[in-house]
Amino acid sequence: MKINEFNVLPDFPEELRPLEDMAYNLWWCWNHDARELFKTINPDAWEKSKHNPMTVLGSLTRDDYEKLKQDPVFMSRLEEQYRLFQEYMSLPKWFEQKYKEHKDEDMLVAYFSAEYGIHESVKLYSGGLGVLSGDHCKSASDLGIPFVAVGLLYRNGYFHQYLNSDGWQQEYYPYNEFYNMPLERAKTPEGEDVFVDVKIEDRTVRVSVWVMKVGTIRLVLLDSDVEGNSPHDRHVTGQLYGGDTSMRLRQEIILGVAGYRALRAMGEKPSVYHINEGHPSFLTLERIRQYVSEGIDLRTAAEVVRKSTLFTTHTPVPAGFDVFGTDQIQRYLGPLFEDAGFNLNQLMGFGRVNPFDESEGFAMAICGIKLSTYRNGVSKLHGDVSRKMFKNLWPNALTNSVPVGHVTNGIHLPTFISEDFKALYNRYLSENWYYKPYDFSVWENADTIPDAALFSAKQRQREKLIVFARKHLKKQILHRGGTSGELLKADEVLNPDCLTIGFARRFATYKRGYLLFMDEQRLHQILNNADRPVQIIIAGKAHPKDNGGKEIIKKIFHICRKPMFRDKIVFIEDYDIEVARYLAHGVDIWLNTPRRPMEASGTSGMKIAANGGLNLSILDGWWDEGYNGENGWAIGAGEQYDKESYQDHVESMELYDKLESEIIPMFYSRDKADVPREWTKMMKQAIKTCASFFNTSRMVMDYTDKYYARLHKLNRAFRANKYEEAKKFIEWKDTLLSGWDSLSFVDTAVDASEMKMGADVHFTAKVKTDKINSEHISVCALVEYDGESGEFVDPEFVELELDSQEGDLYSFSTKDVIKKAGKMKVAFAALPKHEFLQERFELNQIKWA
Repeated sequence: MKINEFNVLPDFPEELRPLEDMAYNLWWCWNHDARELFKTINPDAWEKSKHNPMTVLGSLTRDDYEKLKQDPVFMSRLEEQYRLFQEYMSLPKWFEQKYKEHKDEDMLVAYFSAEYGIHESVKLYSGGLGVLSGDHCKSASDLGIPFVAVGLLYRNGYFHQYLNSDGWQQEYYPYNEFYNMPLERAKTPEGEDVFVDVKIEDRTVRVSVWVMKVGTIRLVLLDSDVEGNSPHDRHVTGQLYGGDTSMRLRQEIILGVAGYRALRAMGEKPSVYHINEGHPSFLTLERIRQYVSEGIDLRTAAEVVRKSTLFTTHTPVPAGFDVFGTDQIQRYLGPLFEDAGFNLNQLMGFGRVNPFDESEGFAMAICGIKLSTYRNGVSKLHGDVSRKMFKNLWPNALTNSVPVGHVTNGIHLPTFISEDFKALYNRYLSENWYYKPYDFSVWENADTIPDAALFSAKQRQREKLIVFARKHLKKQILHRGGTSGELLKADEVLNPDCLTIGFARRFATYKRGYLLFMDEQRLHQILNNADRPVQIIIAGKAHPKDNGGKEIIKKIFHICRKPMFRDKIVFIEDYDIEVARYLAHGVDIWLNTPRRPMEASGTSGMKIAANGGLNLSILDGWWDEGYNGENGWAIGAGEQYDKESYQDHVESMELYDKLESEIIPMFYSRDKADVPREWTKMMKQAIKTCASFFNTSRMVMDYTDKYYARLHKLNRAFRANKYEEAKKFIEWKDTLLSGWDSLSFVDTAVDASEMKMGADVHFTAKVKTDKINSEHISVCALVEYDGESGEFVDPEFVELELDSQEGDLYSFSTKDVIKKAGKMKVAFAALPKHEFLQERFELNQIKWA
């Protein structure tokens, strides 16, 4: 039996047309009053759809239209929200003010990511990476960055979680009805629907292209569930991170290759490409293929791609990267690139550390890194970890000079700050916290918030969290076929006046979800203290194939059911953005226990701090740079252990000690007004130091200043004169590399009238070469104070200037100041220099004196 399905569009009267305009733009998801407007139309549809305006509007009849039109209060609210929406879309923003010339030059950033967590009703995300991508898009809109994002439109998305009666995680997948999502067909410049074709193995896969609006930016989404494709191919964009490695490879071909082709079909011409994690790295190969098809040689094409690309890694260990075998690359990518003259060895070489090592697979991250000018980790510590991890790509570089930087992650404050705290901030910080969250001076006014008002706001949010947790727990009990007695008890779990600890994350084993439960008897004493009780709310999913993570969840589930913990510990199933929001708003303490340095960044703790909560965490990821001793607590001092079981024991004991001796007494130490003054002082410190810096407005500004603007300028210069500048650079590089061994130091000197802090010091060096022009040599004195003798850790590169030339002998010198007393280490080195080189060790060449 064939069932025909048709998408019937609503026919809004003109007066209600603004509802449709706003529903089709996810601006509403970070604007409370807009969400409330949609909720009032049909509260039941709003709740059942996970807060989806499209479902709400789809439930309306013509009679409903008339009722809304005749409701003066509703129409007034609609008019006001639509005015604010139009104002947001049209007002000048940060980028236009700072980079007007780039806007005039048609700068466009294309951001590629495998997942986007924008709102709980749009199921295109699994966890932190997706939420970060969604927040990146929101802040790019807030700041007015010329920006287009590219991802996959999953028919099923990521799995929903529930626990069976034994606590074992079960998974089921949602079905994304595209007509209930704020999607529109992407159009060509001529107004036709966009479809692109991609060759995978011996088949041509047709991909339809959709657009989702997120404020002022667009999210382009790719869908292989197209009539005419085989069932096998239609399922490629089915599940996020589903299937085996072959399915993952095919998904990443769609993301990178079809994603680039979709932008071209839409008439978009990005000047900067941002690859978020390794998944989209085939984008770089497709761009090279396109340039080669236009008559540009392979090496020049690769260099042009490199000079417009940024790669961001979120992974602290090589095992976290997608790696494909030679047979897989030949099978799936070979046919795609054979017409452009790529052979298998060339393809594999892009994804190998050593292009000629046939034992290496094709690593997506290595491909992204090798074909980028800039690369970054997502916290200061992760930048250090990444430089060590990728040192083998630049073996001649000093470890701290490996060309991998960092931009610390953040959160989108309007999305994750509660309405109670927004009201507080509006009153005491002014609305600049919203319009200019990157202005650190705005956050200094957190000290002016009255302690009682601050703690009262937190208490209200904790109450809302408890109501939400009980409601969620009842649904879980019903789903498992629980008894009426269990349902009654669900109304008694947790206490709205009790110190509340939150612990929620992906249950990977390195995150150590078991650490808090290593000594159950001691935990029992902590939670059930009659005078100073404590409670815990837990949430999180394990990957469907991660049985170790599932075992941790099961263990916690059984602990929750023990009589001594039943009222004190609640596990909330199916962790998503909505659950994360309630936890961020309501918990007093956020617990994070990864095994350092396995947490690249993490962002959940940032959301807690922005809502006046305090972090209790291992010094890993963002907390390693966010913790200052006055804005929360650290577990350990950044130690790394060889024996994991010993580390677990030491850090779990410290966790219990911190709770018993510092945290719980501070929370319950109240004055006559029942306000914990020391606690609120720390809350203010967390707001001032964390919300001010760890937000995506600051993050996207950093990306723009450090990478986007520079890449745009570099790309324009590099492609000038029909790629003649690029070709000249290739020739220069060949000349430099072939002549590099001819370069040598003849003499160096360090002269100072006295070796004393503050005194002038002169650095001089003579370099000999008959093959390299002096303008292409950067001669530096590397200076570092203290530290181990004979080694540099993080030296300052003091560049010398050319004084004179006699034949093939060049003299360089400069004057500097001795900055510190004690040991001063100095060495001299020469490095390549060119206007198109953005990093000192980009060419992996250095000559030491």
